[in-house]
Amino acid sequence: MRLLDIIKSSSDFLEKSGVPDALVDAELLVLHAAGMERLRAYIDNPEIDRSLRAKVNRLIKRRSSGEPLQYIIGHVDFLGLEIRVGKGVLIPRPETEMLVQEAIKTVGTQKLPPHPPLSKGWRRGGGYASLSILDLCTGSGCIALAMAREFPAARLYATDVSAQAIKYAEQNAEDNGIENVTFLKGSLFSPVKNHMAFDLITANPPYIQSSDISGLQREVREWEPVSALDGGEDGLDFYREILSKAAGYLRADGCILFELGFGQAEAVQEIAERSGFKKITVLKDFAGIDRVLKAGK
Repeated sequence: MRLLDIIKSSSDFLEKSGVPDALVDAELLVLHAAGMERLRAYIDNPEIDRSLRAKVNRLIKRRSSGEPLQYIIGHVDFLGLEIRVGKGVLIPRPETEMLVQEAIKTVGTQKLPPHPPLSKGWRRGGGYASLSILDLCTGSGCIALAMAREFPAARLYATDVSAQAIKYAEQNAEDNGIENVTFLKGSLFSPVKNHMAFDLITANPPYIQSSDISGLQREVREWEPVSALDGGEDGLDFYREILSKAAGYLRADGCILFELGFGQAEAVQEIAERSGFKKITVLKDFAGIDRVLKAGK
């Protein structure tokens, strides 16, 4: 059997199993198993041996059971970082990249004292030696790590209540050679209580309404951690808790950025206003959905 034949048969099997985008997933899993680039695979269409066929079959069976593609492959790209993921940690989504990009822009507008390059590997992000950032509900660490890579002289802290998520985040820091992030286990601000004030706080908190969890795709509801999804009865529990305390952890000119769920912008803005924030901006994603809220004192 040749490689393209097994892609076709795998796609047919996934489609019968009710997997969306069956052909795309089959192709990605076969190429992952073969360790081959897509163009080379389609040019050469090599014969595959029995051991590779068995490996492919194991991966396809996992996907047919609903296991997310990213868990099977073991990693996902996030703004050029290779982020390890697996059961027990939320899979980073493309919309979260928008949160990071807006956070980077925000840092650029803050007139913090520059710091000379630390090494030849100094990045374009600039040398913000006094810059401190806190990432809440960090999960895989993708937000904190992307920010840390961009501002290598800054000091970042990231918290998560899940010990398993913290292990993934620490491994992702090691894999990507990022050393200026400290990952701390604990709920929201508790690990940094009475520790310091921050220039920037980022958060992609759980924001799905509890009653909606059962209606999510099986890849999400049966595999990704419910604790990273469930935002309470109206999906706003974490926004309320974070915003009620955030001002006490921000420097005078600091701000906080959230990822938002669909239709939540107005409610979160009201929570921010009641919590004393005045400079509030809501940004839309490429689909025209209110996706990021930025609030300053």
